[in-house]
Amino acid sequence: MHHMSPEYKVAYYVRVSREEQAKGYSPDGQKSTLENWLKETGWRWVKTYQDEVSGKNTERERFQEMLTDAKNGLFNGICMFDNDRFSRSTKDLLNVMDDLLTYGVKLHIYNLRHIDIYSEQGRFILTNFAAFSEFFRGQLASKIRVGVKQKMKNEWFGQAPYGYTIISDIIGNRKKNTRLIENAEEQNILTLMKQLKGEEKSYIEIANYLNENRIPTRLKREGNKCSWYPSTVRNILVREEYKHYGKQEKVISPIDQTKGNQSSEQPV
Repeated sequence: MHHMSPEYKVAYYVRVSREEQAKGYSPDGQKSTLENWLKETGWRWVKTYQDEVSGKNTERERFQEMLTDAKNGLFNGICMFDNDRFSRSTKDLLNVMDDLLTYGVKLHIYNLRHIDIYSEQGRFILTNFAAFSEFFRGQLASKIRVGVKQKMKNEWFGQAPYGYTIISDIIGNRKKNTRLIENAEEQNILTLMKQLKGEEKSYIEIANYLNENRIPTRLKREGNKCSWYPSTVRNILVREEYKHYGKQEKVISPIDQTKGNQSSEQPV
């Protein structure tokens, strides 16, 4: 349970959640919660580790630095807001938890603070809590992909996601067969975003790169003044990751725009 000695040293682990920032998982929000918690425990903070990449695996720069520092005895415990900040994989969470224990380092999870996760019952609760979260995320992503695929088999409704343009056939003065086609210019920019994200650039760094290199946003190409923002980059990449628009059968080649009597729409 809680160690009240001021000699009990802890580190904070903070990870930015792309999908959940709006629900209170911002870096500052996490740090503030942990700082207030520390005032109650009497523990002593020594270092904060912050990653801005996905938690799907443990290959994160600051995460690995933290494990090395744990092995070298820099602190006695690691505090985090919830288990998802540490890892989105139940297996990774439990394995790293056991590895840290061999170094004499324990995990302290704010949203499970009333549970001793190192007791038999507490570990059972943590395992089920993490497994449920992992299952729910997988089910949500699957439902989104199925829903988008079904839309594309019929007709597309709503705005075009970044990287695509909406076109329709004009039949009897009415729009029919509304669907998506790839927008070549936006696809090139989307590929660049993915490449930068693959290099573990943060959303802020990607937005700055696009602005510094005068790469236009969709709105700017239409004559409006508009810059790239980290939230815009995040939304585009998260949508692309979960919906896989480019792999669905109703996304057709840009060359098809020249066939037949068609209407092209590009929403603002």
